[in-house]
Amino acid sequence: MAEESDVLVIGGGAVGVCTAYYLARKGCRVTLIEKGEICSGCSYGNACMIVPSHAMPVPAPGVIGKSLKWMLKEDSPLLIRPRVDWQLLSWLLRFAASCRQRPMERAIPVLRDLGRASLLLFRELAATEDLSFDFEQQGMMSVYTTAAGLQEGREEAEIMARHDLELEILTGEEARELEPALNRRVVGALYSAEDAHGNSHRFVTGLGDALPKHGVDVRTGTEVTGWLLEGGRPTGVRTDKGDFRGREIVLATGSWTPLLARELGARVPVQAGKGYSLTMDRPTLSPRIPLIHAERKVAVTPIGDRLRFAGTMEFAGIDLSLNPTRTEAIRRGALEVISGAGNTANLERWCGLRPCTPDGLPIIDRLPRHPNVYLSTGHAMLGYTHGPISGRLMAEMICGEPTSLSLEPFGLGRF
Repeated sequence: MAEESDVLVIGGGAVGVCTAYYLARKGCRVTLIEKGEICSGCSYGNACMIVPSHAMPVPAPGVIGKSLKWMLKEDSPLLIRPRVDWQLLSWLLRFAASCRQRPMERAIPVLRDLGRASLLLFRELAATEDLSFDFEQQGMMSVYTTAAGLQEGREEAEIMARHDLELEILTGEEARELEPALNRRVVGALYSAEDAHGNSHRFVTGLGDALPKHGVDVRTGTEVTGWLLEGGRPTGVRTDKGDFRGREIVLATGSWTPLLARELGARVPVQAGKGYSLTMDRPTLSPRIPLIHAERKVAVTPIGDRLRFAGTMEFAGIDLSLNPTRTEAIRRGALEVISGAGNTANLERWCGLRPCTPDGLPIIDRLPRHPNVYLSTGHAMLGYTHGPISGRLMAEMICGEPTSLSLEPFGLGRF
């Protein structure tokens, strides 16, 4: 006999855990199914930033030119592994079409509102569930080592100002005064005071630990192997630990979502973008403010007593092999802008797959042919930032309530 719930949530990362939480708080009987442990995917080793200011979509004017220079270099910020994959080709064509001014301007306020709504929910969840995850609101700084890069930063600040996002432009000296760990190579920076950061692993596992007290049946080490169908309608999932039925089913499985959706005849345009991180003991001279080396696309985040370097984007399909050339590029990129972190004690190397849509916006919707199957995926590098609001929006949609934000920008039908 299959175990039955009101809602099955597949996926135990930031988005899945938050979705299960908000559904349970609305009185739904929820089962969360995760093939590994809670927070064993991208939520484990990401940059740990909560960044409303990070509202520039990945596809934007000028990205194609940079991408062509980078795409075949093993240590570049962007790497595309050549392979025969028509879905990747279709995705890249859609991505190119999104690298225009009008799509970018439409996406910025959407990403801004998601980030701001989530930041409020992070505070609320921390208080309500007594979560401790090294949360701090120190802002975020994008730093530049060249005059040309800083000029691009100024242009970005002008764009963001049109969308009610204040990015303060700093000289190199002003940036070092605000963050003494920056070195002399930094010629300028953009600073956003509203951004925050916090240990993503501790947040997701902490909220995951709170789920059972709200009635959620958490099944880790349980891999979905197929669908239960009745008359062609999905009624649950098959797993290596038995069958589970649910009136509604949420796929919060990140880069693996297209594989499960394809079995139901649905195409979900999400590509896996591999990111890497290096985490070490925090040195004596450590940044207090999270940083992004804008030209190298490398993030530097203090996380409690640890320091993390994270970044790069590698399109190689569902591939979790760790490339030492790319982790070394992240280390070099970070050390171009900070001092005091040359000796990496207690080092952990990691990689994970970010689910990327071609227009830079997530998908929060239901399948047209199977309206009891829902998608929450495509958050790219912002899955942690957008986890709480994505979970709340999904719970509101399933429960038939007015949603906190308009869902129109996140519809699958836009593709």
